[in-house]
Amino acid sequence: MIKKNVWWIGLVLLLLVGCSSNADAEDTLNMNSLEGDDPLIDEEGAEDNDNKMQLTLDGASYPFTAKDYPILSQFVHNFNQPEQQLRKLPFSKIKEDQYLVEFACHEQRCSHLMIDFEQKHSFLMSDLSKLVSSQASPDQQYVAFLFERTYEKEAMHQLIVMDLDTLEPIELEPGEDHLLPKPNQYQYAIHSVTFMDEERLQITSNDPVAGSDTKDPVRTQWIYK
Repeated sequence: MIKKNVWWIGLVLLLLVGCSSNADAEDTLNMNSLEGDDPLIDEEGAEDNDNKMQLTLDGASYPFTAKDYPILSQFVHNFNQPEQQLRKLPFSKIKEDQYLVEFACHEQRCSHLMIDFEQKHSFLMSDLSKLVSSQASPDQQYVAFLFERTYEKEAMHQLIVMDLDTLEPIELEPGEDHLLPKPNQYQYAIHSVTFMDEERLQITSNDPVAGSDTKDPVRTQWIYK
C-alpha cells in the first residue's frame, strides 16, 4: 500500500514539473516575439521622421510631409538632401498660405504646382511649360495662369483659371458666339488675358479657325464662374 502511494506521488510530481517547463517555454516564446516587434516600430517611426520636413516662407513655418504633398515630395526625395532641395525651390505667394512653386525644370520649362498649406492640398497645373503671366480676379478668389509651350517654333498657350477656395481649375464657358476652342489645351497663341468683371474674362489671341494668312488677333469673352 505504501509503495503504491509513493508511486502515485512520484507521478503527480513528474506531471507538475512537465507543466512548469511548458509554461516557461511559452513565456520565453512570448518574450522573444515582443522583442522582435520593437525594431519594426522603431523603423516605422524613423521613416515618418525622414518624410516630415519643415518649410519656412515669408516668416511662416509649415510642416511638409509626403502624405500631404506627394508630387513635390517625390521630386525632392530624388536628391540626397531632400529638405535642402525643397528650400531651394522658388515659391511665389498667391494668397495667405497659398503658393505657386516651380520644379523639375528643363531648358526653362518647369512643372507648376499650387499648394495650400492650410488645407494641406496641392494641384499640379502644368508640366514642362513656361509661366507667362498670372492675374487675380476682381474679388481675389480666382487667378488666371497663362502657360506657354513651343511647337514647331511657334508659341502655344494654355490658360488655367484656379479657384483659390477649392484649389481646383474651373471650366471656362464661351461668353458669346464664337468657334474658338477652349483655351486650356495649347491649341493657339494667347496674347493677353483680362478679367472684365466678376464673371467674365477676355482673351486676345490668334484665330486658329482663320487661314494662315490672317494675322489679326481676335478678342473673345469667357465665363469663369
